[in-house]
Amino acid sequence: MKRSRPRHRPEERYDVDGSIIKSKVPHKKVWDLREILDNPESKAKALKEAQDYIKTAKPAPSDSQQSSEQPPWSDTADDIFFSKEKRGLATFFLRRGSPRYDEFKGICLHRWFYRKYGALRQWKIRSENETMSATSTGQALKDESETIRNAVILFHDYHRKQQAAQKAKIEKDRDSLPITKYEKAIVHTLRKHRVLLIAGDTGCGKSTQVPQMLLKAGFDHIACTQPRRIACSSLAKRVSYETMNEYGSEIAYQVRFEGTSTAKTRALFLTEGLLLRQYANDPQLSKYDVIVVDEVHERHLIGDFLLGILRLLLKEREDLHVVLMSATLNAELFAQYFDAPAIMVPGRMFDVKIMYMPNEKDDKNLVDETEYRKRQSQEIKTSIPSRSERISPAPYLKILDYIDQSVSSSERGDLLIFMSGIEEITALAEGLTPYATQTKKWIILMLHSSLSIDMQDKVFHVAPEGVRKCILSSNIAETSVTIDGIRFIIDSGKVKELSHESHSNMSKLSEFWISKASAAQRTGRAGRTGPGECFRLYSENEYNHMNEFAVPEIQRAPLEPIVLDIKALGLGDPALFEFIESPSPIALEASINMLKALDALDGDEAITPLGQVLADLPIDAVLGKMLIMSSVFHLVEQIIIIAASMSVQSPFIRLPRNANPEITKVKSSHSGLGAWNHRGHGVNVTVLRSSDYMRQIAKLKRQFEKILNDVQPGLLAEIEASRLSLQMLETDRDQKRQRLRKEKMSQRQPKRRKLLKLTSIDEENMEADVLDSSTDIRDLEFSLANNIEDLRNRSRMALSKDAVNLIKLIICSGLYPQFAFPDEHNPYRKSNEIVFHTHTKRFLSPHPSSVFASHPEWIQGAGENVRRAAIDDLDLLKDMKHEILCYLQLLETNKPYIVNLLQVPGVHSLLLLSKSIDINEDCSVIVFDRYYMLSFRTIPVAEHVLTLAHRLRTIWSVLTNQRVRMGIQFSDKTSVVDRVCVSDEVMKKFPRVIQKIIKSEMEIKQRHAQMSGSLDKRQYQMEIENLCGELCQFMETVISADFRLAKSTELLKMYQVRKAEGQDPDLPTTWDPKLVNPSGIRITDYMWYRAIDLESSASSIPESEVKVPHNVPMYWGCRSCETTFSFTRREILEHVANCN
Repeated sequence: MKRSRPRHRPEERYDVDGSIIKSKVPHKKVWDLREILDNPESKAKALKEAQDYIKTAKPAPSDSQQSSEQPPWSDTADDIFFSKEKRGLATFFLRRGSPRYDEFKGICLHRWFYRKYGALRQWKIRSENETMSATSTGQALKDESETIRNAVILFHDYHRKQQAAQKAKIEKDRDSLPITKYEKAIVHTLRKHRVLLIAGDTGCGKSTQVPQMLLKAGFDHIACTQPRRIACSSLAKRVSYETMNEYGSEIAYQVRFEGTSTAKTRALFLTEGLLLRQYANDPQLSKYDVIVVDEVHERHLIGDFLLGILRLLLKEREDLHVVLMSATLNAELFAQYFDAPAIMVPGRMFDVKIMYMPNEKDDKNLVDETEYRKRQSQEIKTSIPSRSERISPAPYLKILDYIDQSVSSSERGDLLIFMSGIEEITALAEGLTPYATQTKKWIILMLHSSLSIDMQDKVFHVAPEGVRKCILSSNIAETSVTIDGIRFIIDSGKVKELSHESHSNMSKLSEFWISKASAAQRTGRAGRTGPGECFRLYSENEYNHMNEFAVPEIQRAPLEPIVLDIKALGLGDPALFEFIESPSPIALEASINMLKALDALDGDEAITPLGQVLADLPIDAVLGKMLIMSSVFHLVEQIIIIAASMSVQSPFIRLPRNANPEITKVKSSHSGLGAWNHRGHGVNVTVLRSSDYMRQIAKLKRQFEKILNDVQPGLLAEIEASRLSLQMLETDRDQKRQRLRKEKMSQRQPKRRKLLKLTSIDEENMEADVLDSSTDIRDLEFSLANNIEDLRNRSRMALSKDAVNLIKLIICSGLYPQFAFPDEHNPYRKSNEIVFHTHTKRFLSPHPSSVFASHPEWIQGAGENVRRAAIDDLDLLKDMKHEILCYLQLLETNKPYIVNLLQVPGVHSLLLLSKSIDINEDCSVIVFDRYYMLSFRTIPVAEHVLTLAHRLRTIWSVLTNQRVRMGIQFSDKTSVVDRVCVSDEVMKKFPRVIQKIIKSEMEIKQRHAQMSGSLDKRQYQMEIENLCGELCQFMETVISADFRLAKSTELLKMYQVRKAEGQDPDLPTTWDPKLVNPSGIRITDYMWYRAIDLESSASSIPESEVKVPHNVPMYWGCRSCETTFSFTRREILEHVANCN
């Protein structure tokens, strides 16, 4: 419980000499700082007295032992003047603990008043002597108070002059911005048309000045969206600085879980995603009268969706105004979409000389006239792939030599090279380093998103006199980062872009030609501070054939987030939503099918209760479902850590050829989910510990915890209580807070730019050393926000076998249907050539960053000869567990890969998760998702496993829906008892197992339907515990059956398949599961009986010949008592001996 602070009694007051006055009558202060400063005459008089006082102060020897943490005055004097609790005399201007107080303390220690305070400090030490008389103590306190009064007056004058100088500089800088002269036009046009497009070159001032213009024009509630979180906070701070904090809390920022907004906020900088969350709660966005959308040229998926929302809102709200801002705006496209005028603002650009320096003949992919005309006529644009070629440092070295020869080393000017991706940057850095080392005129630096913040910051540091920086960058330096001092540009004309194949659900990281707009952005980087030169490593003809603008993300990315939001917001059919540029219908269909697989949409494409919750979570739906499932099974902490790790970029980077072998060894043995899977199932965090990587995981972990608490308040109460109790044991947290406050204070002060040191380039990290020994603020923030000892203890904690099985099941429930099956020839392939197949893509390799790439023997499988001769339990178990891989992503670079892998028992996972289970007449053969084929060896085992698996997944589904309904109010239109409609006559014709399945589903759903009206949490908890126990036993029990991929020829014989639309009727039918005409009898929403026409796979195997592992249970049917058990080999033999 929070302790209430004792009230300060008004009758007790500090007098100016430090004595306490006790009086029931309010005491009037002898010295009132506010009254002095408000009156010009008294202020001038007090300033003159303070100046004279300091001049007459006698010098005193400095105290070298004095701590810079402590003020030079006594604690009593500190209370008299600066304590808010004790109503200090100067608290309205200098409150203890505030940044201004820290600044005042620093100045007093090191600048103006140190002569006087040196003596006072010595007095403070002497005053601790018990023999000092009360009279001398009171006199000393009176002298000290006089000094502080004069120091405060002088500091206020210094602060005022500093603000005046700052304001003059801000006004001068603002007047020099190109956008300033357009202020009247911007305000007038916006009031007249309600929608305004502002196209301004980088550096024109639109992001900082337009919000200020709108505030001055009288708009009261302004939302300024940014695509990135960091831009929200930095722009809010910049605008507050430029307005001298004139508006106070009226200018603020807000991102997920963090912000400074209050009820008084007028201009709010926020992310596009957060504005969409606000729209979900308030479909009119009634709290804003102006919405400014910045950086619309980036054409992010969320940004395009937001534009569609705003277009709808403009029709509904006549008082709403919208401003669109961009560096390179396709004005015609946006003007047609919004029917709005545009204002073009030039940037502060110096002339840049452009030189075309093509390496080879023109790329036919780009300049072919037929293909060019075809691209121009396409409604849905595509990026232009570039030809594959190795990076040659020769043209780059030629340009470096040209700069050295033609430009004096005394002239400043650095070089920025735009490369397509990380591999190309690293390869070129290795090629340029010998030249830089030899000439001593260059420092090679890299800039890409995979580097830590500290490494990225080095590009902003200053090179020594006579030395230039050569910065090798991805497209991050086009608009996201501005580097001063760039005079030369080398533009490779290429960019690595992530596209998405809807039919295969594969992401492709490929190299493409940039657009003309990107080329202009890159060129402009050389003309910000003076005339520059741009060397384009392509021909003018190639430039003329480029796309005008980059392909928007909505036409090359998976659309699940947008489809889910459209459904959750009740905006109708996603195919009919009016995007500024429509996505592919094929991509929309693929996203709808993926959401159905996640149970976010039902068979009629209506949103489910689970889908409603997933739409409210600001994370990918796959990870969101994992988090929801973790709350069902009470494995929140473990799944949150795994989900956070899967959400951030891998800490492993491409190592140079001569990298430290120890680092390579650590990397190869600790990468991916597979490493967790093969380490005793403990959460092992001994991987390459990139500090930024660990910070990101810890931050995401805290965010995920808050997300789950939003869904189900109190869900993480025990975790939070545990963490708080451990945090209270740390004795140094107060010291860390003081250090953090001090470091932040020092960072707010003007600092000299850091100087790069010209040394031999470190061959391992290719980075220059920096003369810097400052404390890392992020380390302090991390240690304060996270209990380090708690994290260490949790990382050492091994998980039980049951917990591991449940975690695997939870991960599979989120990743399904993303399963990969091992090729049947893998046991006979070389270890580096093993491949896997998915239902959409074949011949995939484990990604090099995965632990399985370093230990392929873990997933290679055993050959037929090994399986037949299996005597050892381990070999037998590998054969009977039927393990497959589940994965997070398919990624194609130089070849197709599966990324973020986990090995799971395939048969068990598909029985519990598959959306389509087709079975033959005697239930001995099952086809999952019309792709995987399972053939049981005995009928009793087949019947028992089918019945048990159906019962478990039904209970799981019902309990999950109940968990979801605990957090939200959702009305499901479909009754939980009307899924199965089978008459009694038909029921009698079914085999016993099918009758059991139908009756089981009806009984479970009826029982839980009655229970859901008044849900008893204790009863729900018991149901969960029983389910966990049964699932763990099911996952641990081996299923004796043959499991493989069904061949296309087999599937064509099993099913009735219609021909594809437009297919030549004379050509043979090709296998496509979408073209299957369902047959048989639908037993449940996922199971079809007699759907496949196959003979029985069951055989009569004598008990003596059944191969069973010694200590691992398997499903076994006894013919004597006609019962199926989960038995080990010993238990089977005992039962056979005793069965009657």
